[in-house]
Amino acid sequence: MPDFANCRRALLCQGEPERVPAVEFHIDAAIKARFLGRSVKTIEDDAEFYLRAGYDFVPILFGMRRTIVERAARAAEAGQSAGHMKLSRARYDVNRAQQSTRLWAEEGAGLITDRASLDDFDWPDLEAYNYHDVARLGEILPREAKVVPVIGYIFAAGWMLMGFERFCLDLAEGAPIAARVMRKLGELHVAVVERLLDFDCVGAVCMPDDLAYKTSLMVRPAFYREHVFPWHRRIGELVRRKGLPYLFHSDGRYVELIDDLIECGYRAIHPCEPASMDIVELKRRYGGRLCLCGNINLDSTLTLGTPEDVDREVRERIRTLAPGGGYCCGSSNSVTEYVPFENYLAMLEATRKYGRYPIRLD
Repeated sequence: MPDFANCRRALLCQGEPERVPAVEFHIDAAIKARFLGRSVKTIEDDAEFYLRAGYDFVPILFGMRRTIVERAARAAEAGQSAGHMKLSRARYDVNRAQQSTRLWAEEGAGLITDRASLDDFDWPDLEAYNYHDVARLGEILPREAKVVPVIGYIFAAGWMLMGFERFCLDLAEGAPIAARVMRKLGELHVAVVERLLDFDCVGAVCMPDDLAYKTSLMVRPAFYREHVFPWHRRIGELVRRKGLPYLFHSDGRYVELIDDLIECGYRAIHPCEPASMDIVELKRRYGGRLCLCGNINLDSTLTLGTPEDVDREVRERIRTLAPGGGYCCGSSNSVTEYVPFENYLAMLEATRKYGRYPIRLD
């Protein structure tokens, strides 16, 4: 049975819960279909997968990231190139039928290049997002489970819309367009979160907003602090008033911004990419203030290892990170289509096997 109260205790670093929660915010459609023995076509199918797999919540995509996904789907259906849509380098679920396509970011100029294209940009209709799916999940989920909206992006959507080269040139010129884009994206996401927090079934809010490469930040810290984090902070204030956990997702090395993220109200970070950050050192520095989520290596163990390798890595992460609470187990990014199904099952099983408190340290 799901137990979001247990998950919430871990996310808020409120001491040791009964068990280490399993946490993922994206699992590929093929993995879900193989687990259920059928395609995942509806919100009801999605909920059944997450509950049967042992998760305490159902994630659901909102905000500009969802808009990018939906417009990408329409472009793919129309036979347009990924470059035409100026989208991100990632694999996305493009609709509830769980069809997907691989899309690439525009390196040069994107859809917004100057004031005129910014003024003419087709911003999403806030009322057109799938709030009805949240309401439906509230109807069908047991009381012990919750919905976690995955809201984003702000920084990431900004450079995607402008194209990364044009975005960086604009920063060098004083960010006249980028600042306006960030403000527009921030206002949009604040309004979306305000609507989502009206639903009693929402148990936490996750904000993905990739800030870094594997070895460094994408832009200077001052830009984040001036133009991005004020919006994260405003959203954090809304979430905190509801008494809910606020989670941040970013790949890469963003250690120098973690204190800023705490000031924004975040109480958990995901997925603590092994190639970029030492999660044991993060636990030493931020244990009790930040819940650390993920870190099971997608680059090697989950994709290239055996189920036995996955079992050993999960055991080691739990043994090292779970004592005292503040750890949720999962992949170091997401469960992609190239994760062997047996390895995914091994991660779930090992989390159940080793994650019962008190954690054995031998």
